[in-house]
Amino acid sequence: MESYIPITRSDLAQIQLVPAQLAGEEAVQIRWRSLHKATFFGNVMEEKVRVYLQGKEAVYRLETTLWACTKEWVVFKDSVRVPVTVVLRVESYQASEV
Repeated sequence: MESYIPITRSDLAQIQLVPAQLAGEEAVQIRWRSLHKATFFGNVMEEKVRVYLQGKEAVYRLETTLWACTKEWVVFKDSVRVPVTVVLRVESYQASEV
């Protein structure tokens, strides 16, 4: 991602998220697989991921643990959730990269 604004989970209440415009069905499937992989990292390995979210004004990057993913929602710690449709992409990373 070229340009983004870093945010925390608590910032989600103050920003307006909109559905991401992905390039076709393959991109939607890649997002879905990435979300489920991130759920594994969060629940089994207790690792954080970077989640890029499409906002009305900007792209936001949230570094957090992903606890669950349903067909409609991505759920983070403390039951904070966002619609799957606002997720642009998900990246895993090693703690040493931060």
